[in-house]
Formats: sequence, structure tokens, C-alpha cells
Amino acid sequence: MEAEGGASGPGERWAPVGAVSAEEEEEEEDDDDEVAAGDRSPQSVARLQAERRRLHGALLALASHFAQVQFRLRQVARAGPAEQQRLLRDLEDFAFRGCPAPLPHGLGAAPGEQEKQEQIEVQKEKQRELILQLKTQLDDLETFAYQEGSYDSLPQSVVMERQQMIINELIKKLDMDLSEDIATLSPEELRQRVDAAIAQIVNPARVKEQLVEQLKTQIRDLEMFINFIQVKPEDATRMRETGLQLMRRMLAVLQIFAVSQFGCATGQIPHTFWQKDQDNNKDFSPLIKKLELSVERVRQLALEQQQAEHGFCSSELQDVPLGGRDELTLAVRRELTVALRDLLAHGLSASSPGMSLVLAPIACLIPALTPSPRTMHPWELFVKYYNTKNGQAFVESPARKLSQSFALPVTGAVAATPKQSLLAAIHTVLTEHGPFKRSADSELKALVCLALNEQRLVSWLNLICKSGALVQSHYQPWSYMASTGFESALTLLSRLSNLKFDLPVDLAVRQLKNIKDAF
Repeated sequence: MEAEGGASGPGERWAPVGAVSAEEEEEEEDDDDEVAAGDRSPQSVARLQAERRRLHGALLALASHFAQVQFRLRQVARAGPAEQQRLLRDLEDFAFRGCPAPLPHGLGAAPGEQEKQEQIEVQKEKQRELILQLKTQLDDLETFAYQEGSYDSLPQSVVMERQQMIINELIKKLDMDLSEDIATLSPEELRQRVDAAIAQIVNPARVKEQLVEQLKTQIRDLEMFINFIQVKPEDATRMRETGLQLMRRMLAVLQIFAVSQFGCATGQIPHTFWQKDQDNNKDFSPLIKKLELSVERVRQLALEQQQAEHGFCSSELQDVPLGGRDELTLAVRRELTVALRDLLAHGLSASSPGMSLVLAPIACLIPALTPSPRTMHPWELFVKYYNTKNGQAFVESPARKLSQSFALPVTGAVAATPKQSLLAAIHTVLTEHGPFKRSADSELKALVCLALNEQRLVSWLNLICKSGALVQSHYQPWSYMASTGFESALTLLSRLSNLKFDLPVDLAVRQLKNIKDAF
């Protein structure tokens, strides 16, 4: 380009910035010799030396300025069309800015204090301008070298700009107060402020982490506790078998001890030790016959009532005579429930027959002290089932309370299981009959009526029959329940499963409730 050629020849190159040729050095030496030969006064020598330094500084400034022009021209030549316009405007501004003035030196006589102070201020201002220009030149040089690929790292100005952006974002995030001048703060004070700002963010997070860990620990402990109290059926069976084995071993040891010390054995146990004579109680056929007759009687009355109701339209059902209904209700409460009660009570007792096995090895020593077991009402068997299955906790659960309040099913569209419905039915009977101190017969009659209304009598009785713990604890081995599993009775009762009943459940307490409501 023409700017690079100038007035010199096409092959001539400019000397490096700040370089001085040997001829110029010889001319300067000749001038110094002439000055030394012509005028050797100290003042003239100092003036000439100052003039020389001033001229040398101006030469350096001019050479540096021209080198910058060369550098910018090279950038313009290598830049694209869109970038050339901006670089040309920058070059124009830089070219008309002029060369920086050389630093002033003292000339002539010694200046006064005020002139000296002014010179110092002017010198400082010139130094600041020179430093700014040098920084600008260094940034331009680093940018050009980075663009050319000869400089690996980013230019210092770009690095500082990004670092400043990161620092500003950290100040905003940490909410630091840097209203004071950072230059007035020591490094230790800056470190303390940064630590305090970080602590405001980190400490709450640490507290939250500790709280989360504590909650996790408590949840794990709760899960372990729930797993402990909710024993699986397989585990319960295994534990029961283990307990029975230990009991048998203990009984065997106790029997050996009784034979060796007291001379009695299991063969010497008197027959009066057992609660009843098994041979006289094995015949339960009359009870089965009684139940069969009552089932057939209830079935016939239910069919007659349904046929009578079908003869009326739905609007006339309220005017149907209640004689048939009352007869059916009496048949269920006085015949069917009584027959079912007697069959359930066969061999039923409050004490477990296993207790006699514990005392068997030494029964010869206490035959007269053994009391007969207390009889037990079948309704108490249902209450024990209710208690062993945590019926009250099930019925009073928040889900069931909400479902009762809003008339919604507990399990959604899924029907309640026989176990759930039985627990709810027992709870209903206890709630309605308990406050009025009604008899066990009245409560059992209410449960049977409720079972027939829901068509669940067989399924509810089957749950009691399948409860091995209750059967083993309260039924004698010769009882109808323990010997047959109540199968024939369930077969008879299944004849009523397809019939629809609408029996009153609170018949025994209805009048008492009305009297209570009246007062």
C-alpha cells in the first residue's frame, strides 16, 4: 500500500521503532565536539543536552505513532468488507489525534516553586496519557496476534472484561455491599466480607441438608417400626410353629421331671381334669337338624314375602301389611340366630385347652384344684376377632371418617372385602347396643340380621372358621367347629345367600333410642 511505501523506494523498509542509525550517532558526536570546541560554558552544555533529549523523545513518539499507523493499515488490508469501514474510521481518528508531546525538561534558569509544581502536574498528566496510549497499543497488538494465530491465549483486555463480568454477577448473587472504595480495603477485610456473604447462602443450605438428613433417618426408623409391627402371615406362622416346638420341648422336660420326682405321668391324669366328657358331647346332629329347620323356615318366609311384594307396584309398597315382615324378622331372630348360636357354642370356652397340656405333667398333684373353664357366648368370639384384627383402628381411620362424612366409598370403585365389612358390622352393633347394655343374644341377633341384609352371612362365618388362633384357643378338640370346620353348617346357610333381606338391625334398642331422643 502507499502508506507503507511513503516517499521511499518500493523496496525500502522502515527502521524498527526507536532505532537510530549510525550516521545520526556520528553527527551527534560531531555536534558535541563542535559545541565542546566552541562554547564550553556549563549552561550552554546543559541546554544542548536537554534539547537533545527532547528531540530524541519526539523522535521516539513520532516513530511509535507511525508504527501504529502501519499496524492499523495492515489490519484494514486484512479485514473483511464489513469490518474495513469501522477500522478506517478508527485509523482516521488515530491519525488526527497527533503524536504525544515529549516530557518537558528543565530549561534555562532554575524555576520557582509554583512553576515546578505546574511542571510536575503537567508531567503526571502526560504520563497518564502515555500509559493509556501504551495500553491501547498493547491491546491492539494482542488482538492482532490472537487473530493471526500467533498468540494462543485470549487478549488481556478480553480476559479482564470477562473476569469483571463474573465478579459483578458474584457480587449480585452474594448480595455484597461494596459501596466503599475497594482500594481502601485491605486484602484481609475483603476476604472477611466475601466469607460473610458466602456464609449467608451456605449456612441455610447446610441447615436444610441437616434437617433433610434427620427427616430421612426418622422416616427410615418409622418404616422399620412399621415393618416390625406388621408381621407377614408367613412370618407369623413360622413364629407360631417355633413357639409350639419350644413349648413341646419344655413340656417334655417338665414331664420327665414330674415322673422322676413325683412318680406321676400323663397316663395318671384323672378324667375329671378335662372340662367335659368328650363321649357325651360328640353328638352334634340335633344341633345340625335344628339349624336346617330354621334355615328352611326363614327361606320359605323370605320367598313368600318377595312374591307378595312383587304383586304391588313400587308406589304401593309402603301400604303392604307388615305381618309377613314381622314373621320373617321373628323367625330370623328367634329361630335361625338361636340355632346358629347353639352350634357355635358347641365346645366353646373362654380358656384355651392348651392350658391343660401345660399342667398335664403334674396334673396328678392338683386334680381337685383344677376349675372348670368358663363358658363363652359366640358373640364374644366375634368381639375377640374384632379386637385381634384391630377393628377399631380400621373403622376410625381418617379415610373411613371422610368417606362417611361425604358419603363416598373408602376404596373407590372396588367393593369392600368380607373382612372389612365384618369389622364395620361388628363396630356398628357395638356402637348401637353398647350404650344401652344389651345382652350378647341381642347383639348376635343384630349381627345376623345385618349379615343377611348384606348377603354376607356365609363369608363372615367362614372368616371366623378360618381364624386358626381363635379356634385353637377357644374350641375343644371334640367340638363341632374344631372337628368339622363348620362346613355342613355353611352349606346349609348358603341357601339364604341369594335371597334379599331388609331386616331391622336395631330392633332391640329402637324403643330405648326413641325414649332417649324424646328426652
